[in-house]
Amino acid sequence: MGVISIREFNSNLSKTLTRVEAGETIRVTRNGKVIANIVPDRKNLMDDPEYRAAHEEMMMLFRGGLPYLGGGASYEERTER
Repeated sequence: MGVISIREFNSNLSKTLTRVEAGETIRVTRNGKVIANIVPDRKNLMDDPEYRAAHEEMMMLFRGGLPYLGGGASYEERTER
C-alpha cells in the first residue's frame, strides 16, 4: 500500500493510476491526513489468472471446511476478528 500527498498525486496522476491498475492500493493525504483510498477495480483482478486461481483455491477451502473448524465455516466464524 502506497501513501502519497495530494500534491504528488496531482503531479503524477498517470503514474499513480498505473500503480493502482497493477493491483496496489494508494492512500492520498492532505496535511498528513488520509483523505482518499484509491483501490484497484475487483473486476480487473478477476481477469488476472494468478489472482483467479488463488481466489478459487480459497473458496474451495471455505466450501469444504477448514480443518481446524471441523466443517464448513459459519458466518460468525468467517467474520470473527
